[in-house]
Amino acid sequence: MSLLGDNRLKLGVFAFNLDGGLTATTAPERHRLSWPTVKRVARLADEAGFELQVPLARWRGLGGLTNFNGCNYEPLTWAAGVSAVTQYSNVFATIHVPVIHPIVAAKQMTTVDHISNGRFGLNLVCGWFRAEFAMFGAPMMDHARRYEYAAEWLELVRRLWTAQEEFAYEGRFFRIERGVSQPKPLRQPMPPVMNAGQSPTGAHFAARYADIAFLSIAESESFEVARAKFAALRRLAREEYHREIEIWTSCWVICRPSEAEAVRFRDYCLLERGDAGAVDGLPPEVLPPKDTPPEILEQFRIKARAGFGGVHVVGTPDQVAERLKTIAALGADGIVLSWVNYEEGITTWSREVMPRLEAQGLRRPPARAAV
Repeated sequence: MSLLGDNRLKLGVFAFNLDGGLTATTAPERHRLSWPTVKRVARLADEAGFELQVPLARWRGLGGLTNFNGCNYEPLTWAAGVSAVTQYSNVFATIHVPVIHPIVAAKQMTTVDHISNGRFGLNLVCGWFRAEFAMFGAPMMDHARRYEYAAEWLELVRRLWTAQEEFAYEGRFFRIERGVSQPKPLRQPMPPVMNAGQSPTGAHFAARYADIAFLSIAESESFEVARAKFAALRRLAREEYHREIEIWTSCWVICRPSEAEAVRFRDYCLLERGDAGAVDGLPPEVLPPKDTPPEILEQFRIKARAGFGGVHVVGTPDQVAERLKTIAALGADGIVLSWVNYEEGITTWSREVMPRLEAQGLRRPPARAAV
């Protein structure tokens, strides 16, 4: 059995700790953040058999009419609350490692692991939003240094999770005297780690340290190119680091009875009511080059308003299920999903899409899903 169960295609719910989720829109149908709403979404996903629930870490908004992502719940606290109201899903917390000391993080994560009865996991991120680091009064490290810091941070966390005796540590970034942390996580040998490094340096980090690696799929990529990317990352983990990893990707979903209805709702949310100003808050280093053709730049801006780089899956239940089957054939072990409105999205998904995935042999009914 694999890390998160034995379904051929595992599923997760992504970023419902943010107001608006991953959709920058002023449409009144959008996800509105409140704890009662989060509990309802978490329970719907849990009852439907979703293997994973994971938040996105954000410390400030991206601007626009909605101040996109600006109103949000802190991921570790969120994970503790979600763990207390669910029974099946693995609950991850997304942590910006440069802004929290590993001793504090190790203790907090162990606490959530106990609340969840061993269902906790860590989504480790190095950060990319310079304005967030400025809030902490710290400059953002260069790309390579960020991953070196993350490796040392994770080494310390894992020692705190496993060492029974006090230990000393002298590294490049941390100095620990008589380090110790009790109790230990319930999950053995230790909670799993997720990472979404996409650059060559990030891919090596994920292959070496992560149990779950995230890989983005571009809409313009051919089936052959995308499948080669999945195979290359898996081969890197096996051949360079002698490890087996799961590879996940993400999708933003609109599912309606007809394709015309799905497309109409997409255009309403992203074109008529889209919060275009939210994209203007992105830092220059993640924007396309200035000489990008206008039509490609506009496509980027539309994609950035929904799913934050995830594949747009828009259509009927049959079309949505078929698209996921194609993504699984690329080599994806799992997909995290987001919707304009999570409650409506998961309800429709459970009623219309899950049975089709089961018929394709990609899923088992929740009652038979293995934890």
